[in-house]
Amino acid sequence: MSSNEAIIVNKITPAYWRATFNNGTLNLFGPEGYIALKNLVADLESDKSVRVIVFDSSSPDFFIAHADIQRVAEEPQGPGTGFVATWASLAVRIASLPVVTIAAIRGRARGFGADFSNNCDLRFASRERAVFCQPEVGAGVIPGGGAFELLPRQVGRARALEILLSSDDYDATTAELYGWINRAIPDAEFEDFVDKFARRLAGFDAKLLVETKRVVDARWGMPSQVDFAAGMALFGESTKWPSAARMKALFDKGLQKDEEVERNLGAVLGTVTEQDLAKYSE
Repeated sequence: MSSNEAIIVNKITPAYWRATFNNGTLNLFGPEGYIALKNLVADLESDKSVRVIVFDSSSPDFFIAHADIQRVAEEPQGPGTGFVATWASLAVRIASLPVVTIAAIRGRARGFGADFSNNCDLRFASRERAVFCQPEVGAGVIPGGGAFELLPRQVGRARALEILLSSDDYDATTAELYGWINRAIPDAEFEDFVDKFARRLAGFDAKLLVETKRVVDARWGMPSQVDFAAGMALFGESTKWPSAARMKALFDKGLQKDEEVERNLGAVLGTVTEQDLAKYSE
């Protein structure tokens, strides 16, 4: 097992790995997590033994709460290396991995948490514990991590618009109904199901797994790096719009703290008032 502050990688067998997001209760996705994810993707690209990787969380309540808004623009490895500048290329690399990627979602997957799980090949969720949300519109910005590029492919145009425009929380049962995830599984059976599923795939021929994934992607279409980059650029631009005052108001209410706002973000987004925004409009 190898670890750092942000991701723990457990090579259960040479063919079956697990990667656990490990950044406190909220599991905010920040620069350290991004560096760890880039390093992990490079390892997956170079290791010819691995066939399947499961992404899960060390927090029972948050798969990934969302990106760390206060640090999303940081570039710890130099100019042009941060999340906003390079997620488009990394997202395409993840989608193109010669490995089956599985998101095992317990707890809240909002914003980038939902985006990352959407970018995985398969998504399984705890029926009782998983919550999904694309909160960006309600928080005053444009989605930028892949929601535009991936969500409509999974749930269709009308349901994608419902999810994006409402900025509300969706339980795993609804996510399953919409096609946002593959399957919602009772929490008592969740870990056993994911482990057995991953071990089953890890026992199959690697070339067959890779070629099946490649042909499905070619026939059904995956977004290009240009598409991802355009979404990220629009997200960056929207942070300068007057609507971004909603984000400041949410921080006043307790965003990015393990309190009521993060635990019930979908509901809280609908309670931001003109009075809350007034101080930022001067």
